[in-house]
Amino acid sequence: MNRRKPYNRGQWEVARERFRVADLRPPAEDAGALPLAALIPEALKGMKLAAHAQVARIAAVWPEIVGPQLAGNTRPAQLENKILLVYVSHPAWIMELRGAMTAEILARLQARFGKKEIANLRFAIDPEPPARR
Repeated sequence: MNRRKPYNRGQWEVARERFRVADLRPPAEDAGALPLAALIPEALKGMKLAAHAQVARIAAVWPEIVGPQLAGNTRPAQLENKILLVYVSHPAWIMELRGAMTAEILARLQARFGKKEIANLRFAIDPEPPARR
């Protein structure tokens, strides 16, 4: 583990002036403090970057998977716990997509991305629908 070296007197004077710190002495070394590099992987895991990247890959081929009409009224939104949330432009699309259509879309997604990646679909009204042309 890479520990931060304590300030030497010259470094502390520069830092003190730069950050307008009133203390004449540098702060004491905290034995329990973790370096920032140790915290970054955990923070990135919490951001779910892999899931965001997978949704971007799905979105890139979405028209190919669902067809142009459906692609114009739906979009993949997020992937959590192997459930792909798909936003729809109008409540009628939720009714239209239930049943056989859901099974067909899911089968196409699983064929392309794997059953371990996407286990189910869920539909919701798009909070930011595209502007009408």
